[in-house]
Amino acid sequence: MSETTTAAPELPQGCARELQIAVPGCMKAPGGETMFLDEDDDFAPGVVKLAVIRPRLAIVERPGERAKGKPRRFTAYQIAEMPCTPFKLDPDRALFVLSEQGFYTPPDWSLTLLRDPREWFNATLTTLDAALEQVLPVA
Repeated sequence: MSETTTAAPELPQGCARELQIAVPGCMKAPGGETMFLDEDDDFAPGVVKLAVIRPRLAIVERPGERAKGKPRRFTAYQIAEMPCTPFKLDPDRALFVLSEQGFYTPPDWSLTLLRDPREWFNATLTTLDAALEQVLPVA
């Protein structure tokens, strides 16, 4: 008797590329709800950046450090709402990790899916596109 498992599907290359453009763009966009955080990690205090992208997305950017061989990475979380008091992001609600591969210009990216993209991709990309629309000129 063989056992069948269903793995989460991979994103098509075009969908992954859209995330590679939208996520760093949203982190650089002026006027968003961003803050720098202190983190008990190898990074200096105030270096980790958190962006809340309404209505239900938070992205954490951890900068790269060439000397330690740690490339920059972004982790996206699904959130219920942004609390006004100190809070902790739930690792069980992480959607994906977008990591630079090496320290190249332009960067090469690696996308690690933490949850089935059928559950979150469309809503997440719509949210990211709406955030970018507010700051990018209309062509």
